[in-house]
Amino acid sequence: MSPHASTSRTGLAATAFKVPSKEQELATTVSAFRGYPAPCEGLASHLVARTFTALDQVPLDVRLYVHDLQDTAEKWPALPVTLPPTPWQAATLVDDLAALVRYLSTAELRDAAEGLALTRGDIALAHDKPVLARGWAKDDEPLPDAAALPRDRRAREAALLQLFDHVDPHEWTAEQTGAVRKALLVRLAGLGDALLRVSARPPARLDWQGDGEGLTTLVPVPGAPQPLEARVAAEFVEPHLFISWNDPMWGSPEPAAPRKCWRWTVGWRSADGVFHSDATSVEASKAAARFGAEQTLTAYAAQASTVRQRLRHRLLVPRQPGTLSMGDPAVLVLGLRPLLEAVCDEYRTEASRPQAATGWRVVPHQDENKECSLVAILLDDCSLPHPELGDAANTAEAADAVFEDFLRSHAVVLTPPARAYLAGLSQAGPGKLPLPRRHEAAMRTVFAIGGEAADLLTADTGPLPDHMAWIDLLDVAALEEFLTTTEPDQPR
Repeated sequence: MSPHASTSRTGLAATAFKVPSKEQELATTVSAFRGYPAPCEGLASHLVARTFTALDQVPLDVRLYVHDLQDTAEKWPALPVTLPPTPWQAATLVDDLAALVRYLSTAELRDAAEGLALTRGDIALAHDKPVLARGWAKDDEPLPDAAALPRDRRAREAALLQLFDHVDPHEWTAEQTGAVRKALLVRLAGLGDALLRVSARPPARLDWQGDGEGLTTLVPVPGAPQPLEARVAAEFVEPHLFISWNDPMWGSPEPAAPRKCWRWTVGWRSADGVFHSDATSVEASKAAARFGAEQTLTAYAAQASTVRQRLRHRLLVPRQPGTLSMGDPAVLVLGLRPLLEAVCDEYRTEASRPQAATGWRVVPHQDENKECSLVAILLDDCSLPHPELGDAANTAEAADAVFEDFLRSHAVVLTPPARAYLAGLSQAGPGKLPLPRRHEAAMRTVFAIGGEAADLLTADTGPLPDHMAWIDLLDVAALEEFLTTTEPDQPR
């Protein structure tokens, strides 16, 4: 592999890794990134180099998923080709990689497998079907008798691997040959995934600080009360049921060491200092975990104004009082119907466990035990933020301005019926009260909006069926019937 221009896939990967774009150096670094041993010189290294050459032609604006090539290779030969076919799809690229190993002799297959340190598990996993060689055998070759093979998959895998221990390559069956060939394809596809991933975006190196538990880095974001935070930490992997599955298929095994992977996590802290994870993934190496975290942090920072936490639904950059407009791309509008659907969900849950029913409070929205109020639960059911312990709005009722200011700070806008309903939940009284009682009080508050109540209700929930009146919705059972019969795919 000759040195490539910095705009090629291999050139960009070499720049990201800070290594020369020479065959062995780049192959070694990409292998370590992917959690694989370095390929030995000779056929193994040659196959990796040809893999990188084949993928160097992929345009830089083409984006594949992180493990797209390997996932596709594991399905070989049943490649999931899109219709109509799209340029540079994973199936086409895997087909190119399959051509690198399709015509290797059994001796070459063994040489390449040993040079890439394929494990017994790699071969066993490639041996996924009784007749895996079907995709590789020539049309005029007889296929192994699948009925003669042991039925239990683990037994078949063990039998296959035991045969490898005692049989020379020239005596391999088509099944054994196909398993090794497919395992080689999967390994090359995994290395190709790593090359495409690293070359897809510019490096985003950050200042990582180490401690006894792993690595941490912070990225301040303008307007955000807390910086973005990323963590990288090792996790030990449970040994395989068959310990020897982790040993090289051929060659001397290295001294056994605890196997581990690396988890990266990105999120930010709440006002009380508690870290809340928003994105996480497991990688095969520390370098890959750092890369994943850095790329995620970069993407979050670039879209900071619209980033919303997946679990708490809060904006990374809250809006200042009086600045929210309906043209804000982060705005979410909450109408009455989603609230009523959430009420019915909670009612059904409570009805299924009547012995656990203790009533529903309105404030505080979150207590010291992290238990939430009815308002908070309904908002969370609608995938919207709610006040928490430490927030000024935590003890505010839904009718209070400080409560609506909290929602608007996270770009949540209530329709008039939704606002009236949340405010009306407290009209039933203080303390813990049955859900039907709080619902009835809330609906009466909605009805009291004025002469436009019916029009607002129709706009927020859809028209009533002919046999119902709005007053019927005071009853939770009637409400459930209304929501069921007026679903968008149901005739009214």
